[in-house]
Amino acid sequence: NLRKLERTELNQAVINLGQAPSGRNKRWEKILKYFDSDNPSDWKLAIIEADTLLDELVTKMGYRGDNLGEKLKSVEPSDWLTLQSAWEAHKVRNMIAHESDFFLTRREARRVVDLFQKVFEEFQFI
Repeated sequence: NLRKLERTELNQAVINLGQAPSGRNKRWEKILKYFDSDNPSDWKLAIIEADTLLDELVTKMGYRGDNLGEKLKSVEPSDWLTLQSAWEAHKVRNMIAHESDFFLTRREARRVVDLFQKVFEEFQFI
């Protein structure tokens, strides 16, 4: 069907986005280094950077909006297996960005980084 064909073309268009010749995504590796730190501020930075990467991915896929939230709203749920994961991760990013007293545990940071990873893996981005 046409919808599946469009999705396949979009997926192919983003496969190399941000990837080094080795096939590894250097920006994702940097995000993982932030997460590996013992500093909670670095965990927050990892999530903010992953969210920025997600915004770039959905933009390259052709979704439009003034911000990532608007772009995610335009995604047809049947087109993304990981749409709920993207929303959950983005909501935590918003709490980090807008709540100065937001407390992030290492466990929660790991969960959110894993959510981003699921999305990126669905689109063969990492």
